[in-house]
Amino acid sequence: MEASDADRSGVRSVRRALDILSALDAEHPVLTLKDSARLTGLPKTTALRLLQTLEAAGILWGGEGHYAPGPALLRLARFASDAWLLPPAAQGIIAHAAEKTGETVNIYVRKGIRRVCIAQAQGSHSLRHVVRVGDELPLWAGASAKILLATVDESFWSAVAEDSPYGPAHVERIAEWVEGVKRNGWAVSHAERDDLVSAVSVSLGPFGGGSVVLALSISGPTTRFGEERVEQFVEILRDSVKAFEDVMAGSTKDEALGITRLLER
Repeated sequence: MEASDADRSGVRSVRRALDILSALDAEHPVLTLKDSARLTGLPKTTALRLLQTLEAAGILWGGEGHYAPGPALLRLARFASDAWLLPPAAQGIIAHAAEKTGETVNIYVRKGIRRVCIAQAQGSHSLRHVVRVGDELPLWAGASAKILLATVDESFWSAVAEDSPYGPAHVERIAEWVEGVKRNGWAVSHAERDDLVSAVSVSLGPFGGGSVVLALSISGPTTRFGEERVEQFVEILRDSVKAFEDVMAGSTKDEALGITRLLER
């Protein structure tokens, strides 16, 4: 086998192993061989080999044909928590914004042509918009996406447009969005990705001379995002940004905001 073929085979095996790990969720906290094959589409022989490899590495814990998250993940979970969880004071800021608005408050960071939710405080309404921490969403729509797109070079927009349902022509709309963000300092979206869901977002950071910009967002049902409420949400978000700046100004580098600290070392 040529080196390039070996590389491709290795990458494929890693991808398949990650697919098995991704199959673990609230509905499937423990996997069987049958579950692993069904959820990933892998042949049972391949799935079994990968399950056994992951078990040997401690990433999975096997017993009587069942596989659960293994102890090796505890170490990674600790590092992930250090990297991504907000300090208590910062978490308190978004919790206060959620309490004041009754809506869900999220923080997003850009990852390639996607955005990742890295923090959340849920609103008090029984009907609310829920995005889980760790969820990846597209950049081709949404208020927080507009904020993050305003931080990248125009050449990047084409890749985002091609990822969208609208194709390359979506670049023109992205350009309009970014112009609006730069003019107003905030962004709003109504049913752009999910029907009946709206959001308002502002930029958060960079902090401490860094370069990572986050998007701070309030989201919920469109019926509660009328023009007057949107204006109120913008002011609450701006107050939250000021509170973040005050917290970060009094923090040491090791106490800085989650992933921005690691990315800017």
